[in-house]
Amino acid sequence: MKLMYNPCNFDYFKSPDRTGEVKDLNELVPILKMVFEKIYKNQGDTKIPNDKIKSYELYADHPFFQKVEEFFVAPKMLDAEKAKCSEVFADYICKVARVTNDVFLEKILIFVTLFRECLNSQNKKEANTEYTEENNAEDAPDISNEFVTEYLETDENFFGFNKEEVIDITQNFCQWLYDNNFTCSKLSLISSL
Repeated sequence: MKLMYNPCNFDYFKSPDRTGEVKDLNELVPILKMVFEKIYKNQGDTKIPNDKIKSYELYADHPFFQKVEEFFVAPKMLDAEKAKCSEVFADYICKVARVTNDVFLEKILIFVTLFRECLNSQNKKEANTEYTEENNAEDAPDISNEFVTEYLETDENFFGFNKEEVIDITQNFCQWLYDNNFTCSKLSLISSL
């Protein structure tokens, strides 16, 4: 049985600094390549320790970025139980690209790519396989705390993210996963008294 998507609630992207749209692949690919260079070629201000991230030499060899391009050109309806994490994450990126500007899309791409890398590093099995290429997104939200508190090192303004922004994006992303039946895990915000 295929589970249908709930309508996307992307009110989060309607603020003036986030709203916009990436209209075609010619606008998307330069953003993808820039994010690839920042993350995998250490072209940005932040260097990621090798134990936290898989090494890729070429943009064309990165399966996630290739999936994002593919989904942007030809969106797919995913079976929530059978879709692999990378497909689900690519679908999210493509949907977000339709409602946000290129500047904020770059942040979302960095976020999702790093979330994906964190998920892979938390679930290492064999050197040549990636968790996100082999498994569905059911357990993806389970790494949210570690991602925010340890992986991103938000006290150091990791890739331009501050802690509040990372929490907001994590909540939006995980809520989208939940709303679209890719996970049964629902994040809850616990405020300290």
